Amino acid sequence: MATESLISFKSFDGSTLTVSLASPSSFKSAVIVIHEIFGITDYIKNVTRRLANLGYLAIAPNLYSRRADVLTETNIVTVMRKFWSIPPERRSDPSAIRDFMSGLNPVERTVVEELVLGREATEERMVKDIEATYNYIKDAYKPSKVGIIGFCMGGGLSFEALTRLPLDAGVIYYGRAPRNLDDVSKIKAAILAIYAGEDTAINQGIPDLMRAIIKYKPRFEMVLYPGTYHAFATEGGPSYNETAAKDAWERTVNFFKKYLG
Repeated sequence: MATESLISFKSFDGSTLTVSLASPSSFKSAVIVIHEIFGITDYIKNVTRRLANLGYLAIAPNLYSRRADVLTETNIVTVMRKFWSIPPERRSDPSAIRDFMSGLNPVERTVVEELVLGREATEERMVKDIEATYNYIKDAYKPSKVGIIGFCMGGGLSFEALTRLPLDAGVIYYGRAPRNLDDVSKIKAAILAIYAGEDTAINQGIPDLMRAIIKYKPRFEMVLYPGTYHAFATEGGPSYNETAAKDAWERTVNFFKKYLG
């Protein structure tokens, strides 16, 4: 059985990051687990347990550590449900955003500012936190290899991190491609990209990503599950698809075994 604990360390700017750690009795490789927009949920904790039970040190940084009082799962779910009720074509309309914000309380407005209006700056800070997590793991535990896995928002963050860190393997669950596709040239790791068939917002970026993959030729595998929706692997979630989720996890396990040992 894996040992689970909460630990903390200083990130790039001196802020304290809290992380969920699952550790087997012995390990050679480690996997960084990057959470969805909802934070360190039960699902993310379960992923760290599964990885630890496979023999990997699994570490999930809480990328909301700086605002843990506001960026809670409950607050984020409440706000994002309201935001997603805005028609997609109006979500970038300033007047629609003003009307939306006027109906929120101060805590809810902070969530929107962090995760919607200021999303690019927030994600840049999060990627730097992932870099700090990588450095912490290498210094504290000295694994022979390090992989990363991310879901939804965390998938996109993981893809971005692959362009900046000398990782050995990355599994991207329905995450956006790196913002600068030429950064694909910097990826050293093997990549497994998993997509839902009915996920328009993410999938519209696949053609441009594939052009970058063909141009720069990283080790890249991709699987798309027809008839599934964004976050299909999240147990208990509204889009959960058991058949696809189990198949995707089996592929994930085999991929990490191949590239992390």
